[in-house]
Amino acid sequence: MTNKIVPALIFLTISYSFLLLNATVQTAPQVRRIKAVKAEKPPVIDGLLDDALWQTTDWQSDFYQLNPDLGKPAQATTRVAVAYDDKFIYVACCCSNPTGEAANSRITRRDGNMDLDNAVTFYLDTFRSRRDSYYFSTNSLGTQADGRIGEDGLSIDKTWDGSWTVAAKEGKNRWRAEIAIPVSEIRFPESSDRPWGVNFRRNYPDYFEESFWSETDRVSEVASFGDLVGLSGFKKRFSASLYPYIVSLNANTPSAGRKTIYSSGGTEMITGADLRFNLGTTANGNLTYNPDFATVEADQEVINLTRYETFFPEKRLYFIEGAELFDNPIKVFYSKRIGDIDYGVKTNGRAGKYNYSVLSARERPMSGNPSSVTSALRLQRDVLGTSNIGLLAVDRTFRGGYNRAFSTDATIDLPSNVKVSSQFVGSFPSSGGNFTNAYFLRAARETDIYHYNLRFTNIDPGFRDNINALGFIPDDDRRELGSDVLYRWWVRKHHVENIHFVSQNNIFWSHSGALRNVKFTQHVSVTFSNKWTAAFFNNYRTELFEKRYHNHTVMLGGGYNLQQWNSYMLLYQRGRNFDSDLELWTLRSRFKPRDNLALGYRFQHLSLSPDPRQRSTVQHVLSVDYNFTPDLYLRFFTQANNRNNRYYIYGLFGWRFAPPFGALYIAYTADRFDTFDDLLVPVFREDQRALFVKLTVPLALSR
Repeated sequence: MTNKIVPALIFLTISYSFLLLNATVQTAPQVRRIKAVKAEKPPVIDGLLDDALWQTTDWQSDFYQLNPDLGKPAQATTRVAVAYDDKFIYVACCCSNPTGEAANSRITRRDGNMDLDNAVTFYLDTFRSRRDSYYFSTNSLGTQADGRIGEDGLSIDKTWDGSWTVAAKEGKNRWRAEIAIPVSEIRFPESSDRPWGVNFRRNYPDYFEESFWSETDRVSEVASFGDLVGLSGFKKRFSASLYPYIVSLNANTPSAGRKTIYSSGGTEMITGADLRFNLGTTANGNLTYNPDFATVEADQEVINLTRYETFFPEKRLYFIEGAELFDNPIKVFYSKRIGDIDYGVKTNGRAGKYNYSVLSARERPMSGNPSSVTSALRLQRDVLGTSNIGLLAVDRTFRGGYNRAFSTDATIDLPSNVKVSSQFVGSFPSSGGNFTNAYFLRAARETDIYHYNLRFTNIDPGFRDNINALGFIPDDDRRELGSDVLYRWWVRKHHVENIHFVSQNNIFWSHSGALRNVKFTQHVSVTFSNKWTAAFFNNYRTELFEKRYHNHTVMLGGGYNLQQWNSYMLLYQRGRNFDSDLELWTLRSRFKPRDNLALGYRFQHLSLSPDPRQRSTVQHVLSVDYNFTPDLYLRFFTQANNRNNRYYIYGLFGWRFAPPFGALYIAYTADRFDTFDDLLVPVFREDQRALFVKLTVPLALSR
């Protein structure tokens, strides 16, 4: 074991020492400031901005472009102001629409991609850490999106949800919005003698424009935030909210592993609860009993042309808070490995210079596997201004054994937009398994215009088997060298808006010295002033499995209005894939015939010849969203795949009467597909249907 760890530690130590000794000191830029005004009377959150409070606040404008003309004044002007009282932080914004009503927003689904819409984002670095932040986004329709940023923008958790209020009003050439954020929803320092970090972002897709109040050269760069001053010390007493739920489930197949309070024939009653509470101003806690994940819609099927496992993001409430802390390059903790939970406990927060998250959950036995307890501890400490070091320990214990992993990592922020990051992981399996390790080192320089990096990864043979009970490791037995280069030229003449070039390359060997993989990928796209885009993609890849395969493909494509939600795209790919000729057509369209109706469609046709494993397929995915209000909606989603004759339908009525978690859901799912024997002959037709009703009523508990 020592022979493996020592070279890795020496390698990392020498690398960091060299980089730190050669770092130059830069003069700190001028920090912009905005003052929050104390509200004697809270404003009415209606989007009108006619309260007396907004006549006394520190209104600021002068946003500066990130794209397309870095550092120049924004063409779509934005004015913002901040106020507060003992319970809320209030934000007001007034946004111009230079191209008129046609620029008004399109996204109505909560947590939709505001990068594709006429929207404003409010960033709040409460601890002035210059690396971690909350964000709250809205558009001219009052749609909400929120999340957490970590690692100065390297980690973004879009699944975090807070209970906050917004209202917006559209006009002919402008729109206005008001936001109220309860201080009980965020963590902040007990001391009030230092400013909070703050920034504002405005997207205006009609001009391809992204602009910021505090100048930056990279989206989500927390280090470039300005100062929010004038806040007096908030007092955050102990408070808690209980979220009990009850689900009535009627299905034609039993819910394997579910813990029910009542079952009769095909009907089950399932109950459980989450208790969420704050521990002072800097930490939150969560207790869960029999958490229900039934309202999580199915992961969309994807066509995977590799031999590696597909990664699907976590959608479950219990794992969301603090998830950005676990987002490491070598994924030691992958919460989707944990199935149905009996109970769990979790806390996360900040103590001085430390971020932390601790959780433990007991999983019920399923499919012949024994029950288990999975625990994870994450610590991250600020060092060297905007840099950090971290530790992560994960343990999964079950009858007769365990899987354990210990990880250390560091991110060093150097001048001139250079970041160096590293990670070292050791795995400790039971039952006589061998200790294995992996380590990673990466140096990158990036802005929103360019990005290039050089990285090295070492993963021992057997590491995947040791870790994948806890984490997500698609492959092991590799010594890998990789490099990416990305650049965007804003031409803005001769009818060309921009040219985007991407080159992604890696090569890795096994520990025995065999060349396992060579991959060279180049992608060039040209976006024209009329919003059409043309793209070319070339992927050369040679892979060694039971023999060497030459998987070389090229792709041509185009699309319209890809910088906005209403868009259309067509791609054609052909080449070789594991001794078969490949052709793949992909069509994707998204459009809104009405403000409250959104339609999406994706079509893929994969043809392989020869096709001994019958992987050729035609796939259709259709989604329909109808919003009566942002919190009262109907959703329909269906997938069809002729490979296994599968048809999946998901319909949902949702009413968030106490958003984001207090809600009534009525859902129906139907899944029909063929199962095959070893000779790929269909032998059975599965037909699974379920109707469920879920009610969650939040109960406030406080003193």
